[in-house]
Amino acid sequence: MLDLAALIAIDQVMAKLGQPSKEVVAAIDASLARWFTPTKPNQVFPTTAQIRRRIRDLVKVHDDSIAVEDKRPKNRYSMMTRAQRATLELEVDSSVGIIIHEAIKAAAEKHEVSMAEALILLTTGKVEPEAARVVLHTYKADDVEDAPVYVEGHGWQVGDIPAKSTTVRDLSTKPEASKSYGPATMVRKYVEGRDGTCRAAGCGMPAWLCQLDHRINYADGGPTHPDNMVALCQHHHNMKTDGRAFYILDPDTGDVVWLFEDGTWAITEPSGPLAPKRKRWARTIAQDIEGYRARKHREAQELKAELDKEQREAARQTEKAKNKKSEGGEEIPF
Repeated sequence: MLDLAALIAIDQVMAKLGQPSKEVVAAIDASLARWFTPTKPNQVFPTTAQIRRRIRDLVKVHDDSIAVEDKRPKNRYSMMTRAQRATLELEVDSSVGIIIHEAIKAAAEKHEVSMAEALILLTTGKVEPEAARVVLHTYKADDVEDAPVYVEGHGWQVGDIPAKSTTVRDLSTKPEASKSYGPATMVRKYVEGRDGTCRAAGCGMPAWLCQLDHRINYADGGPTHPDNMVALCQHHHNMKTDGRAFYILDPDTGDVVWLFEDGTWAITEPSGPLAPKRKRWARTIAQDIEGYRARKHREAQELKAELDKEQREAARQTEKAKNKKSEGGEEIPF
């Protein structure tokens, strides 16, 4: 099932670890193996984009380096020109990068231009930045210490996103059904947080860019509730509406069983931070981070003890040589 594109995606991200230890490689391999192993008939294999996101999340966990490393953030900016074109590159902390990205996106949407054009307009002063604050929707477990943060459109982040003011919503339980056809904010964010992407097989469209579909039509009495709604992109929403496909939603697991007009069927699992499996995975990440840092701290302490021992031995040998020289004997001229 791992085609060349998927293998390349894994290799490109793993290469950023440099020369990882066998233990780190084994841990990542075991995690991927568990994820790739189907647990239901006709379960859809992850897409290349989903594989790339998952391996990035795993690499973030294992790339905490040693305790004595300089942890101060280092922002980098570079420019490279080729003929009549120039490439600009800015490297900042991921949380800052997300804020910058969202600010550029807001300007692009307001002025109906591309992201590149919006950045040019902002930096050249032709338009003013939006006065309103950037709105980010994030998910974080409040019952897990040092739990990672999931940012819509950007994936898992280890560490909080800086914010001047926040609105906290409790999504630990399913919200009540909306009284109208359109889902309330709580319902929409719960479904987006559960599904992660469009629930059609092989589609990687982020849920927050999708439409919410009533499994049982609202006109037929279907409630506007997470148990009756899934995220579908425009294409797959049309497919369901036209009758070319039909699906059943398991309200407990979030699994969707698709039935196609040719008689075939497939199961897709939710991949968002509120999905049952992802909740456990978030807890595992927090535990992995804690264990990994403890192990690295212990190794750093052991390394320091070894270096101190070698330094003391070298000093002892130097002192011994000086004492021997002072006792007499002709100095050797080389």
